[in-house]
This record gives sequence, C-alpha cells and structure tokens, in this order.
Amino acid sequence: MSTFNPEGIALKQRLAFNPERIALARRLEGVTQKELSTRSGLSQAKLSKLQNGIISFNESDAVKLSGALDYPISYFEESGTVIPLSELTYRKTSRSSMGELNSVSTEYSLLMDVIQKLCHVLKMKKNPAAWIDEIAPHEQSLSEEKIERLAIRTRECLGLKPDGAVPNVTRAIERAGIIVSPMRSLNMRGGANLTSEGVTAPSSQWHAMCIGYLGNGALGGDRLRFTKAHELGHLILHRYRKPDSPQLVEREAHIFAGAFLISQLDARLVLKSNLSLRDFLPIKAGWGISIAALISRSHNLGIIDRQRYTSLNIQLSGKGWKKQEPVPVGIENPLLLKQMITSAYGFKTDQGLKIDSIGLASELGAPFRYLDYWSDGLDDEGMHWGIAANRFEQRPNRMIA
Repeated sequence: MSTFNPEGIALKQRLAFNPERIALARRLEGVTQKELSTRSGLSQAKLSKLQNGIISFNESDAVKLSGALDYPISYFEESGTVIPLSELTYRKTSRSSMGELNSVSTEYSLLMDVIQKLCHVLKMKKNPAAWIDEIAPHEQSLSEEKIERLAIRTRECLGLKPDGAVPNVTRAIERAGIIVSPMRSLNMRGGANLTSEGVTAPSSQWHAMCIGYLGNGALGGDRLRFTKAHELGHLILHRYRKPDSPQLVEREAHIFAGAFLISQLDARLVLKSNLSLRDFLPIKAGWGISIAALISRSHNLGIIDRQRYTSLNIQLSGKGWKKQEPVPVGIENPLLLKQMITSAYGFKTDQGLKIDSIGLASELGAPFRYLDYWSDGLDDEGMHWGIAANRFEQRPNRMIA
C-alpha cells in the first residue's frame, strides 16, 4: 500500500498562507511566472521568492494572486499535498509532456482534497468503497482467467447480474461508493490528444475513491463507458499490487474492462469468428461497447485469430471509424459528487436546492469553475442576482441519449 497519507488535508489549515500553492496553481492553469507577474502586479523576482519560501507570503500577496487567478483566497491557506505521479494510473508515454503530467496530478490532487473535505463535513467515517479491499488480489501474477472472474465478482458487488449488458456503468460505480468526475486537464491541448482518457490512484488510502475521466466532448458514450470500466479495473487489480511494467498494468485493466462490460459467456454467444465490420453495429448498440473494443475482446478470448484481428482493424481505419464510429452511444453523466456538495452546502429555495458559488469556493478552497466542472454542473443561486462565480465556457459531456 502507498505511504501517502491524506489525513492531513481533511480540514482547512488557516494558520498561514502556503507558498507551495502558488506553483500548484500555475501548473494547473498552465501559467508561466511571467504571465502571473503581469496579471497580479507582483514582480517575477518577488513571485520566485514567494514560491521558494525566501520571503513571507502575506495576505496582501494572496489577495493579488487570488484576483489574478480567480481563485478563492482560502485556496492559498490549504496544506494539501500533490499525489505523486507514480501513484496515478494516468498512462505516461513518450508523447507525454511534463506540463501535461503536472496538470493532471495537480488537478486530481485538488479534486481529492475537495472530496476529503466533503467526507468530513458529511461525517463519512467509513469508506463506502471498502468492498474493493475485500476482493482486490494480492498475488503478483494474475492470469486472464482470474481477471475474468474478478470482473464477474465486481458485477456482483455492484448489484449487477453476472450476464447481460451493464445498463449504466457510471451509476453502477457511483452506487458502490466511487465518485466519477470529469476532469479539465484530461482535455485536448495544443490540438493534440493527451495520452490517457482516465485517471485514479488505487493504492492511496482515502475516505473515498474517485475515477477522473476526459469530459470535453471528444469521446462518445461507448469510449467513456470503457474508460470508466478500465479505471475501475485499476482500482481493484492494482490496489495491493503493481505489475512489473506499465504495459502489463494497462493490459490487465483493459482485459478487466472488456470482461466487465461483456462477460466471457455472453461474448462467446454474441461474437463469432466470421463477423463483418457491419455485423458489429447492432452488437455495439445493444451492449454500449465500441466496435474497436468488441474486436479486441474477440481476439483476447481467441474467438478470432491475429490475422482476422489485424484485418478488422485495418478495415476500421479505412472507413475512418478509428476516430469516430457509427451508432452513437448515450453519454452517462455522473451524480454522486454533485449530491455530496448539495447535501453539505446546498440550501432550499422555491426552485429547489441551490448553492452559493462564492461561498462554496471559499469553504472548499478551490475555484468554483472546477467544482462546477467536476460536479457536471451546479445550480448557483447567485446567477439570479448576477453575483455568481465564473464557470468554464466548455462544459463536460452532456447526455445525448
């Protein structure tokens, strides 16, 4: 298990302004020291000294940085720790930039910091996802058959039948106590896709677990279902163990996702060796799984051989279906984090439960635009009076079916 202990970030530490938070905000926003200097009116030299703890970080400096970044001043009073990249399942490749990696780790850490505070406010003393500890394997070597069995066991723990399609992957995961949240840093920057579509931290110990996913509209519902199942696989398979290579880590989670979404028994009934590319279309529609994932599942189970697998993937590319497949699958929107926030900080109005965006950001020590994005949209009472905090213009995926 990880030695990272998040207990110290459960409550606000209002003892002093924390200079380390300046660099974290810059990483998350992708802002250079020079840009922040221009925005805040603080010289680069002073910013450098503040970040390095050479001079004291006072309230006047915090107010200027708060205004420049559109962050609540309470953000700079936090003592939250950034989760090491080695503890995250975010897939690092040769194309991964340091800016990308820093942004993902910083945002996920801030998200988990907020979740910890919510757990404290809601008096959640027990991790609702403790069932994972009961089924997570400890042995270093796992056979594909064992992963298949763990996927079926997971279905049972989530109250799903061992066979048939999973009606709503997101809701099933959330009902089992795992928060599912779209993340801004898992986005498209500079016109290039990032190298991973999801992230979690299976070995760290918190009062809650969270799956972060790409929520910018670039992925269809089928890809998002697979991504969430893939990260669920990481939470279970890599809770107590870490395979020898990143490739094996990813392969195990990939096998788990396929087995979770369509069991081996169902796959052998539905997927045949002679299926054409168009034969996969009704299967995709019925199971909510991409054609690419169905082809991969067929190959993993030995239903099709390597030659047929390669041929189908070439056809997939030739039709342009690698980028966008036909037969759209509905987007599954998360609910749990929004419910936690409104339960902890919501208040009743004639129009239902609302939140105060400015007050919420101050209480949780995070910019409202991130709280709103992670929660898939919060109902802010301040909008009625024109005093609401800012939101991101680009919102997470919305339900299309």
